[in-house]
Amino acid sequence: MKHTLILIGTIFVLVSCHPNNFKTEFDFANKLAQQGLWKEAHFRWEKAVTQEKETAAIHNNLAIYYEKIGKSEKAEAAYKKALKLEPQNKYILSNYKKFKEKDEKKKNEK
Repeated sequence: MKHTLILIGTIFVLVSCHPNNFKTEFDFANKLAQQGLWKEAHFRWEKAVTQEKETAAIHNNLAIYYEKIGKSEKAEAAYKKALKLEPQNKYILSNYKKFKEKDEKKKNEK
């Protein structure tokens, strides 16, 4: 655990040295999410989206984050933005479809 924190801290410092590098922010955020560090990943995706507003992958990942923390309205808005940018992206379409199915199920349970 201590080694993981040191590694994350080192990566954080390296990424901070290149604050305008969208790809670095995006990739780092994805790695953080894979490790379950969702809040930090969210911070990085938000930073990346300020650098590259028209990237569907960022909006898709933000949608997944919002879905994970139970913010359905924000998740749907992010999915719609991603699909507006890449309407034929099968990965985003699949994520959005699964989200809608889960969201409908939750609404029907109430």
